[in-house]
Amino acid sequence: MRLEKENLMSNFHINNINDISGPNIFATRLRDALKLANHKQVSLNHSNPFNNISIITGPYVTGCNNILRLDGLYLDKDNPNCDFLNKPIFQCYEKFDKIVFQSNFSKKVYEKFTGIVKDNVVIHNGVPASFCPYAKARLPDERAKKYDKVCITAASWRRHKRLEELIEAFKSPKLKHVCLMVLGGADYDVNLDVPDNVFMLKKYHHSELPSIYASADAMLFISWLDSCPNTVVEALACGIPVMCSHNGGTPELIKGNGVILQLEEDYNYGDKVSLYSPDKVDGDVVVSGILKVLEIPKGFERFDLDIDSVTSKYESIFTV
Repeated sequence: MRLEKENLMSNFHINNINDISGPNIFATRLRDALKLANHKQVSLNHSNPFNNISIITGPYVTGCNNILRLDGLYLDKDNPNCDFLNKPIFQCYEKFDKIVFQSNFSKKVYEKFTGIVKDNVVIHNGVPASFCPYAKARLPDERAKKYDKVCITAASWRRHKRLEELIEAFKSPKLKHVCLMVLGGADYDVNLDVPDNVFMLKKYHHSELPSIYASADAMLFISWLDSCPNTVVEALACGIPVMCSHNGGTPELIKGNGVILQLEEDYNYGDKVSLYSPDKVDGDVVVSGILKVLEIPKGFERFDLDIDSVTSKYESIFTV
């Protein structure tokens, strides 16, 4: 919970809140929290200096405190437009006054690719107070009631997030007492033989998610090279232990509240990869990890992931 502060007000503007992608979901939460903390949202042509926050790219405003918030880069070596897509991001990275990375993984990626170290801070994503261990549980699918344990996974599914490998693990007899609820839509054609203990569900509104997370015993997220996935932050804030892959920024979020699996070789910072053709994983390792994460009690508190805590870190780099 935010402490009341006297005479606290800075002018700010956040650029590029224009879609429902992960970065923009967080940017919307940050904007709303800053306004609740008595900061004033202004337009880009405001007459006085202000804190100009851009998400990934955006305009540099002379005379203002220009803050660039970054997550990942385009790393797919099979995409011929990769360098073209990264160019405007690198240009902003070089020009802006302060850089906010959403994870140490993201920071290392940018510094290795550009060879430039800027004035920076690492601030993980945060979520509203509704994402908490006290949310009232609501199972989105009645079929889950007949299982001893309920797992959940959620994303805007693309191939590197390894949905197929996760679903394949649930064909193991060792998981016959466990079910998996899959939330979110896929951005590619998914050809899967889905077992009876896996339920393919829809994409839910964010207001519905706390109660759905609360109905689960564990969040499973074995995506390759994600910087700071909102779904993992949301689950942890709800007191749900997480199983993840050791590469990317996700392990930074766990802090003892989950299981980290080594499913592939260490990522070599500065390399492009065949992002949408991830290496095959050892299914036995995934099954073992699921059983292990289900042994971790749910209901812990993660105040560091509350949007008020995160907003305070942004306030610390405001100058006008």
